Amino acid sequence: MKYLLFLWFILFPFSGFSQNSFPDFLHGTWKTENKLQFEHWDLLNETTLKGISYELRGGDIYIIEYLDLQQQNQDLVYTATVVRQNQGKEVSFIRNPKAVDYSFENLSHDFPKKIIYQRLGDSEIMVTVTDGMKKTFSYKMFKQ
Repeated sequence: MKYLLFLWFILFPFSGFSQNSFPDFLHGTWKTENKLQFEHWDLLNETTLKGISYELRGGDIYIIEYLDLQQQNQDLVYTATVVRQNQGKEVSFIRNPKAVDYSFENLSHDFPKKIIYQRLGDSEIMVTVTDGMKKTFSYKMFKQ
């Protein structure tokens, strides 16, 4: 029996710790710390989240961007369509499979080149948006 377990760990060393796990923990509404900005994610199925980023101003909702997070074959793809930017075209970012967190990258895009979601707990995440060099900003979000 010891040898079977040994073989299992040799042949499948990280099978239980897949870095391509789907971030279904994002499902729900998240509020940016100290701002009236939110992300809302709906879990459509085991491989697709659809979301919007919005802010509240004077009781009105203003959509900032439309979001899509989808498992496509071996890739986890984060797609954003920012309102009144990029001629309404979507921009996709692929998850870096070597990253411990959810780091989505599109190194050919001007800004951002990376969008990183780091899970801090069940109801707290840190989001970092960066060009990988000088231009970077981060913010915490809390599940509502």
